[in-house]
Amino acid sequence: MTNDRIHTTVRAIVITTLLGLGAVAAPAMAQSPGFGFGPGFDDRPGDRFDPPLPMCMTDNQIRQTIAEYGYSHISLNVPNEKRIQVRATLDGTVYLIKFNYCTGRIEDRDALRRAQ
Repeated sequence: MTNDRIHTTVRAIVITTLLGLGAVAAPAMAQSPGFGFGPGFDDRPGDRFDPPLPMCMTDNQIRQTIAEYGYSHISLNVPNEKRIQVRATLDGTVYLIKFNYCTGRIEDRDALRRAQ
């Protein structure tokens, strides 16, 4: 081998080694992605500590989640940016609900009128 080829080979080995060490020494993420039961988790849907869902909900899953909160007569509006307006009845009152269908959380709720 010539001197130039040896230098090129040595340089390639050094660069590969340094890149490998950099990957090993990289800092860990502050919060690792994953699922599990963390602090504040309970069995109630939409708890503010629930982890984000791995994928957004279907219309049927949205209806089931809203029903788990005790609502009935559930109507869905058009989804917009991971949120959907839901009209539903609870305890004789009709509500307009802003629901995030990617986290499964009710973000806002306004009473519209008494149910008929």
